[in-house]
Amino acid sequence: MSNHSVTEPYIRLDFLDALRFFAILYVVISHLILIPQPNLAIPEWISSFLINGGDAGVSLFFVLSAFSLCYSMDKRSGEKKLLRNFYIRRFFRIAPLFYLLMLLYWIRDAAVFGVFHPFFEVLVNASLLFNLAPSCITGFVWASWAIGVITILYLIFPLIHRYVRSLHGALALFIFSILTSWSWSYFIKYYGVATGYLKADDVGFVWGFGFLQHLPVFACGIIVYHLFFDYFRKINQKSRQTYGMIFILVFILFYVVLLTESMQNIMWGKKILHGICFSLLVLGLGLKPLNVLINDKTASFGRASYSMYLFHPLLIFSIIPVYRWIYNMVPTEILGYLSSLFITLVLLTVISLISYRYIEKTGMALGERLISNE
Repeated sequence: MSNHSVTEPYIRLDFLDALRFFAILYVVISHLILIPQPNLAIPEWISSFLINGGDAGVSLFFVLSAFSLCYSMDKRSGEKKLLRNFYIRRFFRIAPLFYLLMLLYWIRDAAVFGVFHPFFEVLVNASLLFNLAPSCITGFVWASWAIGVITILYLIFPLIHRYVRSLHGALALFIFSILTSWSWSYFIKYYGVATGYLKADDVGFVWGFGFLQHLPVFACGIIVYHLFFDYFRKINQKSRQTYGMIFILVFILFYVVLLTESMQNIMWGKKILHGICFSLLVLGLGLKPLNVLINDKTASFGRASYSMYLFHPLLIFSIIPVYRWIYNMVPTEILGYLSSLFITLVLLTVISLISYRYIEKTGMALGERLISNE
């Protein structure tokens, strides 16, 4: 059983925050190409790396989330009413900003597309449980499907944390989650419509965005947590850094291989392979936090990554005419793309830092006040 929770105080881990920043950066890099219709033109030689960012970035988020939840629960294990406090913190971490984006999207969809989301759809989304409703599984806030997935993890995580207390337990959970994911995929593809659970139009969405499809990726984060604290943190610093560099190099080689289409769906499928691959990166940079990647700036931006994630699709969609103008002004596709990315990141950073300061931190503070008042 892990016992570091009683020997070390709770402090934020900069490498987790910094990696959140790189995860959202990769998502933005991908969605900047895909959201505009027709897609922004990019050179063929780099298209595989750029377009893969949406799936890969979210998988990295999920690995980091599971690691962070384990860390937080262990560090706060001495709290009274730990379970209640966990759910209060999780709700006030994600709900305030999400509800604001729901309002913005409801207005945008009505004004721009003439689509008025009915009360039932709004209610399902507001419950944060829309991953359980096939017709609403993607959410009407763009990219919010990941919020639906993470909410289910939050609901069951205390149970996972109670019984998965070692590396062996985490490995067992990983194997169980793979078998569950396979079984779920088989049911969805071959029996989802026949049993009346799904409409034909929902099959692809439920298969791609359902929680059970991503459970193995969360299990990867739990494995990394136990490897990091129960094994590698106990060896000397020089050895830790050596292992860290090895994991980073193996990650690079692994990810280059995964960028080839023929490799993405062998064995356990792309999501699980991404989970394994990004586990190497998290473990590597945790053991060997390269200063060029893990520093105060990247960690600071990473703390605003939730705002960056939720705001980026709306921002990109809103300034598509700017991208078209840029592409008409510059001589090459890559220069047009890089210029568009620069403008997007500047605007997104400003919006997200303001959102983090006044919405996210306010919500988290409210949650802490509710906890302290009991």
